[in-house]
Amino acid sequence: MISMNENIIPYQGLDSFKFGDKLESVRHILKKENISFNQCMGEKQYIHPELKNEIIIINDSIKLYFIDGVLFEIGLENEFKGKLPNSICIGMDIDKAKNEDLDLEYDDDDEAFVSAKGYTIIDDIESKQVSYIEIYVPEVEKSEEFFEYNWLERYK
Repeated sequence: MISMNENIIPYQGLDSFKFGDKLESVRHILKKENISFNQCMGEKQYIHPELKNEIIIINDSIKLYFIDGVLFEIGLENEFKGKLPNSICIGMDIDKAKNEDLDLEYDDDDEAFVSAKGYTIIDDIESKQVSYIEIYVPEVEKSEEFFEYNWLERYK
């Protein structure tokens, strides 16, 4: 059963969704559990033009990103209450989050804090709280490997 309190597992996914899950199987699960969702095309600017880039959004809180029908990234926000293994979660004070993970480094290009432990967090400038958590397949961290798309074969 899908919930807003699931564990966030870097490089793997959530309790309900794992990297490598197929778009159609995720859609089937959501329909079976009677969970409403929106599906849309993702931006093509960074993705190889021959590959399909799609996003499923659940309750305005879970964003599932697919390339060529394979789940490779998950974004969490709003009402999502799950936690990373180090207890970082949406709504946590950013300074407390930085104390929980001393590997967090600010990336000026992405305007986000990136951890060597496999996730990225974004804070709200006004509230100084974590507003978004993103986890992904390991290749995302090395863009040259990611954009070769060889990692897709692992999930086919």
